[in-house]
Amino acid sequence: MTDLEVSPATEADLDAIDEIEQYSFGTPWPRATFEGELEREWARIDVARHAGRIIGFCDYWLVTTELHILAIATHPDYRGRGIAGILLARVLDSACAAGCTLATLEVRRSNKPAIALYERAGFKTVHVRARYYQDDGEDALVMLREIS
Repeated sequence: MTDLEVSPATEADLDAIDEIEQYSFGTPWPRATFEGELEREWARIDVARHAGRIIGFCDYWLVTTELHILAIATHPDYRGRGIAGILLARVLDSACAAGCTLATLEVRRSNKPAIALYERAGFKTVHVRARYYQDDGEDALVMLREIS
């Protein structure tokens, strides 16, 4: 997608992030979670904008030499256009610039589109956390990727 801008989120972006979160997850995180992320030294939220509108976000942590991705989501009106892939690539670049050498994440076993995105980006499944998700007991795949 052309004319896509990726930048750090601000408090003014929280309504749009919350809206995308509500559309994207069966048990969405409350807005307060993202408010807290903006205050944490190690936490980052990047947003993707198209024509001034926030259409995607990535919530992640940079902890010493590790990148931990907590969530990537795209507004339903813009899915299938590579937005999540662009966000993921930018986050991986930022983590590399910050000296991170490893990226980790958990993803629902049933979330085939997300798993495919992560695999295209070089992530590999290294473990299954049985009944990880509290809302329905679904397993989580733990995925890793080296950053260089």
